Formats: sequence, structure tokens, C-alpha cells
Amino acid sequence: MMRYCFRSGTTVCVAMAGCLAAPFAAVASGTAVVQTRQDTATLSWQTDGPVRLGRQGQKDYVVVRDGKPYTVTYKMGGPVVMEMGGLVQGLSALTQSQGQYTLPDHVNSVRDLHKTETIAGIQGHVYQLNYTDTQGKAHVTDAVLTDQAAVVDMSTTYLHTLQALMSSDSAQRLASALPAQRRGILRIGQDFTLQSISTQTPPASQFALPAKPTNLQNLLEGLQGLTGMQKH
Repeated sequence: MMRYCFRSGTTVCVAMAGCLAAPFAAVASGTAVVQTRQDTATLSWQTDGPVRLGRQGQKDYVVVRDGKPYTVTYKMGGPVVMEMGGLVQGLSALTQSQGQYTLPDHVNSVRDLHKTETIAGIQGHVYQLNYTDTQGKAHVTDAVLTDQAAVVDMSTTYLHTLQALMSSDSAQRLASALPAQRRGILRIGQDFTLQSISTQTPPASQFALPAKPTNLQNLLEGLQGLTGMQKH
């Protein structure tokens, strides 16, 4: 399972098993490498097309095609592609209700600190973010924002993807709370830092499904067949 975090004081994690509540389109084409607290993630996307998100050094990844999320994992040398459907929506709700993961729920204020910081060769402006997580706890962190077009496009794609994976409006509320003139995210605390970005269109092969997709229902039916169980 791939995890991407946004936290300050307490853990704020997105468990990336792949759930999409509604279709969305990528804003522009490109590839970005992002450092999180735990992982280095690579985000690739095509204009009005698919999105791929995975960890560097790992073969497994999540790809979104035609509004549907798939996990691609490699077991015993071969790829396994699963259409996740509503499975992770239920898991996400369960883990949040049990307090295993908390997510930023409301951004209470965004304040310009009138400082600049350069990240990935791009100069941004430093802001202070005050937000409340899904457990009702308040947090303060800093963010470096820019109006650079490629970063704005990347941020829009990234937040849309997280919104889908979290089955929550939290990411959209974060995006709406950012200053209208600077909605490109270069850094959020120590949990999200842009390392590099390219506007070159990724090859279509990056988004191809390497095997015929299965889904949870097909998996359960296959297990029933293997165990001799019958549906009632």
C-alpha cells in the first residue's frame, strides 16, 4: 500500500490503494517528482487524460483512466491489475473513524509571511496555514506557493487525485483556500516538497494497463471457486 502524507504534529496520511469518487481530467501534461515525509512520489499526467502516481523504486502504482482507478501490482513476476471501485472508500472511512489516519478537514486561515523561498529552481512565497483535521485538532504549518503555470497545473492534478483517493472534499477545500494569484504548491511543511517538474508529455505507455483488469467481485468469485464455496 502506498502512503502519501500531509501532517503537522499528528499524522495526516492518504492510504493510496486507489479509489475515485468521480471522473476528472488532468489540466495539462507533465511529470513531477515530489518528496513526502516517507516517500518520493512520481506523478505523471496527460492533458484531459490519464494520471499515474507511484513511489520511486517501486514497481506498483495507481493509474486513473476514463475516470476509473486501478492499482497495478506485481506478484510472482507478473502484473495484477485491479479496478478498485468503492473498496477503498470504505477502507478510508473505516481507518479515519478508528483514528488511524487523520486528514486536513478545514483550512481556517492562510497568511502571507512576506518571505520568499526557492524550491526546484522556482521562487515561491511563504504562507502560514492554519487548519483543522478530521479529528477536530488544530494545526499550523507553512507552505511555499507560486503562480508558475506548470506548478499550478501539477498542483491541480495532484489535489484532484488526492480528493478522489480520500473520497473527501478536503483537498478541494485546501485548493480553494489558497490565494487565487498563487495556487501552485512548491512545499507544504516537511510533508510535500517539489523536487522537479517537466512539461514534456509522458508516453502513453506509462498509462497502459499491463494486464486485464479484475475487480473485487471477480476476485471473490474466484476465491469461492477455489475453496468450493457456493453463493447463497
